[in-house]
Amino acid sequence: MLRRAPTTIQLTQADIDQYEANRQRKLWEQQQQQQQQQEQQNSSQSTQSSDKVQQVPQKSKKDRILGGR
Repeated sequence: MLRRAPTTIQLTQADIDQYEANRQRKLWEQQQQQQQQQEQQNSSQSTQSSDKVQQVPQKSKKDRILGGR
């Protein structure tokens, strides 16, 4: 069996900088996504609460004619 020299891995400062930049970008994207989801939830909750306020029971024909007596 033939022997060969072990493989060495060399990291340069540029490799580390690129890794850190990618990590920071992914973290930022994740935070932006969470923020958007939070805003969507808040807007849907405010829409639902405003829908509840706007829903006034319709008067029946009798109430409209007799004036609600």
